[in-house]
Amino acid sequence: TMSLNVIYPNHDSARFDTSYYRSTHIPLAMKVMKASSVVLIEGVPNGTSAAPYAMIAHFQFPSSEALKAALANPAMTEVRADVPKFTDIKPTVMLGKSL
Repeated sequence: TMSLNVIYPNHDSARFDTSYYRSTHIPLAMKVMKASSVVLIEGVPNGTSAAPYAMIAHFQFPSSEALKAALANPAMTEVRADVPKFTDIKPTVMLGKSL
C-alpha cells in the first residue's frame, strides 16, 4: 500500500477551517485522486503545548501506479487551488509505503 500524506504544521494564529476541509476539500481530493481511503488526524494540544500539526491527511492507494496516476491527474490543479479556501498553512507532502 502506498500513501500520500499531507501534513499541515501548526503555527501561532494559523487559520484552518476543519468544517470546510472535511465537507468540501476532502471529497474533492478523493474524487480527483481516486484514493482507496483517507484517514484525517486533527492535532490536539498536549497539556499546555499547542499541537505541532493542525491536521494530517493520510490518503492510501493500492499501488505506486495508482498514486502516480493520482498525482499526474490534471485536476490536481483544482485541488491545490482549493487549499487557500480553508487554511493559510503551507502543507508538507510526504509519499509513503506501508511496512
